[in-house]
Amino acid sequence: MIKNITTIFYVVILFFIGLTKAYASERLHQWVIDSTWLQQQIIQQQPIIIFDARDKDLYQQGHINTAINFPTALTYVEINNAYYVKNIKKIAPLLQQKGVTISQQIIIYDQGDLKNAARLFWVLELYGIKNIAILNGGIDAWSEHYPLTKKITTAQPSQYFPVLNPSVYASTTVAKVAAYSDLYQLYDSRTLAEFMGERSATKKFGHIPTAKNIQNSVFFNTTTEGTKILKSPKQLESIFATLDKSRKSVTYCNKGRASTLTYFLMKQAGFKVSHYDGSWLDWSEKGLPIEK
Repeated sequence: MIKNITTIFYVVILFFIGLTKAYASERLHQWVIDSTWLQQQIIQQQPIIIFDARDKDLYQQGHINTAINFPTALTYVEINNAYYVKNIKKIAPLLQQKGVTISQQIIIYDQGDLKNAARLFWVLELYGIKNIAILNGGIDAWSEHYPLTKKITTAQPSQYFPVLNPSVYASTTVAKVAAYSDLYQLYDSRTLAEFMGERSATKKFGHIPTAKNIQNSVFFNTTTEGTKILKSPKQLESIFATLDKSRKSVTYCNKGRASTLTYFLMKQAGFKVSHYDGSWLDWSEKGLPIEK
């Protein structure tokens, strides 16, 4: 009798453990991890690569243990006052120098607004890397619970050669088509003032025709400590529910950081989405039509 009761007890416990895990998974973002999970991976010496996407000076002031500095600025090339992602020939030695491989999961973080992290996520995805995640809250959230280090981690060079994933990339031509085709919808991730033509990073004021404005600020909650944390999937779902998922989405901003966060979250929400390389700087420099 006691044996039967014990068996039933363990079955019930296992049932609730499984249920808890199921609900936990339901709450988690697909490509977002938290500080507790990352700390466990570091302690257990799991085969992961951690990239700090902030500038070098911020990295040197303090960073997550074992993190390798990979500033997003290294992924850009400037041409005629606009910024574009480096091509395969130029990006390959950089990815190899940073130790990028397809066999290890890559975790990316920044200060906490996730713009740099999302930019690096998009670049790695563009060049064939799939097993990537972003640290929710960035180093701001991490430092609330765990210490930082100033010990520099040097990457082990790899032999990885990038393979282009064109589905996540939108050229100027694609952006032109998206501005006038019912098959597409453009999303402008700049500030509302820039979208309305009240301010601009260029000599042109306004936005790409037919574009809709969606600002990064709507994606976050703020903790009592002042840390920005991504809203839950259900909260984000209510934002994206107003958008047309049947159309191909193209995101842009000024330089390609804010819009890659929009890209990242729309992709996670199931949209067919790409990022317009060059963004508003490219569009303005080429003197293309605008709206206010």
